[in-house]
Amino acid sequence: MLELGRWREAIAELGTVVADHPGDVEALCLLARCYSLAGDPASTVATAERVLAVAPRHEWALRQRAVALAALKHRRAAAESARAAIVAAPTEWRAHAALAEVQVQRLGAWSVLSARLAADAALRLAPEEADAHLVDARVRLRTGELTAARRACLRALELDPGNQVALHNLAVVELTRERPDRAARGFTEVLAGRPDDRLVGTAHRRVVHAMLWRLFDVFAAATLLHVALFTVLAGPWRRPVALATALALLAGLTLVGVRAWRAQPAPVRWRLRSDRLRPAVMLWPAMVAAAALTLLLSAYRPAPGGVAERMWWAALLVTLVGFGARLVELLGRRVLILLVRLSFRATLGLYRAGVALRRRRVPAAAARARG
Repeated sequence: MLELGRWREAIAELGTVVADHPGDVEALCLLARCYSLAGDPASTVATAERVLAVAPRHEWALRQRAVALAALKHRRAAAESARAAIVAAPTEWRAHAALAEVQVQRLGAWSVLSARLAADAALRLAPEEADAHLVDARVRLRTGELTAARRACLRALELDPGNQVALHNLAVVELTRERPDRAARGFTEVLAGRPDDRLVGTAHRRVVHAMLWRLFDVFAAATLLHVALFTVLAGPWRRPVALATALALLAGLTLVGVRAWRAQPAPVRWRLRSDRLRPAVMLWPAMVAAAALTLLLSAYRPAPGGVAERMWWAALLVTLVGFGARLVELLGRRVLILLVRLSFRATLGLYRAGVALRRRRVPAAAARARG
């Protein structure tokens, strides 16, 4: 039933088993797992605690309790439960992976470092497990190591082709790397396997929004380049050539936009239609229209002092402001990722220096004790 996703039926059947055998630890753990898969972390915690009342050092129950507590935003208690699971079973890679999953959600450089160390332990213990690489990818995404996160997702897909979580995480990485076209393809693959997944559908919609604005970025840059080029050039051939290139740019934008729209799954297109009154979507056609007006009027070069020239200046100003805001936003994201990566590396360097210092002190202390 678990493999078929029939969690509610499994919960009902296991509930009967547990009612007849209230001390059956394995049945309780399976019940907790079903609650977790069904998206009920509160029941997962309650069921895991029933196991721990009978077997306080049961690794699976401690691990499930940790993940469920993290879902309930009780991250400190979740970390304590994950550490207890590691103490109970130090060679169980899933316990280390659970600690990494919990710690990566917490604020603070040392929490992220703890997540990195736990993910490394999970990889050492289970290098051929796809889920261990998925945990590694999530931690690397948190530390700003986007290329390494992408490699980890691809390695997970090598080990488990078609893994929906790996495809989803790879799409998230591509979106963070400002590659919305690749991200859209990834989310499309995930939606093919999980068409009713609202989380994936929402993420795909965000990616399509990003693709729309990337299309504006390219069109605005081409428009401003066209304006700069044909403002400098002069001659009787200038207007026909400028108009021809402007119309070619508009045709190219239309073609790319239509192809991108048709490539999206039907649920995503429906969501985008429902988003048409959202500010981010409403603003996009206005900005594209301003860039198109700038392009056409610049190519035509209206007479000075007329209404057309004033319209051109207004459209040019809107295009410049919009494109400038987009550049600032993109640059800000890249700077933030860089700062996160540098902060993590500094924390990791301090940790390694502390470990090396402790290793030097141990032999010295032993030598003094012998002396």
